[in-house]
Amino acid sequence: MRERVSGIDASICVGCGECVSVCPSGVLAVANGLARVVAEHCIGCGHCQAVCPAGAVSLAGADPWAGMYAVIKPTGAVIAPGAFPAGQLVDLLRSRRSCRRFTDRGVPGPALEDLVRAAVTAPSGTNSQAWTFTVLTSRAAVLDLGQAVAGFFTRLNKLAAKTLLRRVFSLIGRPELENYYREHYASVAAALVEWERDHTDRLFHGATAAVIIGSRPGASCPAEDALLAAGNLLLAAHCLGLGSCLIGYAVEAMRHDRRVKEAAGVPRTESVYAVVALGWPDVTYVRSTGRGRPVVRYKTA
Repeated sequence: MRERVSGIDASICVGCGECVSVCPSGVLAVANGLARVVAEHCIGCGHCQAVCPAGAVSLAGADPWAGMYAVIKPTGAVIAPGAFPAGQLVDLLRSRRSCRRFTDRGVPGPALEDLVRAAVTAPSGTNSQAWTFTVLTSRAAVLDLGQAVAGFFTRLNKLAAKTLLRRVFSLIGRPELENYYREHYASVAAALVEWERDHTDRLFHGATAAVIIGSRPGASCPAEDALLAAGNLLLAAHCLGLGSCLIGYAVEAMRHDRRVKEAAGVPRTESVYAVVALGWPDVTYVRSTGRGRPVVRYKTA
């Protein structure tokens, strides 16, 4: 359950109105010198509680789980805008890299749970917080998902190999199969041969854990929510010494085949937007690298 404003302690409220000014839903007002809850459509963002100088605002449904870290050691400080060194943040952003070579060492459960806690500090549309996290805690579980994904792409490659079928789909405005054949068919076919021959893992690269990030129905922008959470998780993993890699092929397989979702333990009612492979890196990067220059537009009026 999301947090909701449950009340304002009149004995300590100073009537400053700060909570009213930051409320995005208009559920608060100042009356007779004190803040009051005047509507019921609170989205549970918690801005009122965070800004109150007197600590007068209480929230219903607040769950301490998200702040109960086991491996990460938060200081509890609230870092104001401009108070954290931007250069240090950029160093972290540039140092994180996708890892495609892992050791066979397992990732402890408490570390995986802390990564989820870090992930849910991300923003979500209308504070829906409808994201879900399915955590694969062992190499065996990762391999089971890998086998299901391989099955999906085996079936897809059989369809894509049919020239007439690709042309028919293209003629009716569905070029996806033709595009897949042109861009991915050959590399996927080669990876499937290696997988069947000796279980060479071109998908998860030997990762010993993975996190599947999805969403329950009802979120206003579930894909964006999940990917923002994934970004937090990637950075937290780097800080813990873990390697990480987003696995888009697994997302596509689960998006199109419910059997793959079932193999991962994801309910049918949920949509999957990100799969993050995790493990201890078997490679050391000693420098950051460049990025392509994006298209950037500025509008002044």
